[in-house]
Amino acid sequence: MVTKKRSYFSLSEWVIIILLALASASLNTYLPIKSITEYLGIPGPAAGMALLGGVIFVLWISLAYQITKKKYSGIITSVFIASICLLIHPWYGVIEPAWFSIYGIAALLGMGVIIELTGFKPSWLAIVGGGLGNLACLGITWLAIGFHTSMWIPSEFAPFLALVAIISGSVGVLLARGISLLPKSS
Repeated sequence: MVTKKRSYFSLSEWVIIILLALASASLNTYLPIKSITEYLGIPGPAAGMALLGGVIFVLWISLAYQITKKKYSGIITSVFIASICLLIHPWYGVIEPAWFSIYGIAALLGMGVIIELTGFKPSWLAIVGGGLGNLACLGITWLAIGFHTSMWIPSEFAPFLALVAIISGSVGVLLARGISLLPKSS
């Protein structure tokens, strides 16, 4: 007798994960992030990730985990975000070496893993996890861009942007927690 195996995620959970990944990738693609950082006088590379990564990435990954309440939903959402972004354009426009965009997957995967590992821990740890996830994504991106294009973040801005990345990621988790509570309060 052949038993039919059920998917770990229900259809509605898959829809939630995919829609949240699409929302994140859309923000990353269509929000004028570079213009915002240039207007504010914040040098790159990846200054937008430091400044807005909490809203662009962390919020959506954390929200997927908060809504589904299932292991791996944050990780899968982060990989979907990376995949959708890379279908639209190469990671930070770098096309040489051809495999450079793998860093984008690694950076967002690292973020997803950290958010997932801290997601249902005490509130303060989950908030710090969002910040550390954004910082990890930023760090991987900085190193990849630096090693392959020799374009490094100016050293005097690195500590400031690292702190901003932690704050931004923490805000993303706070927003996700607030949003995930909305349906329960009505």
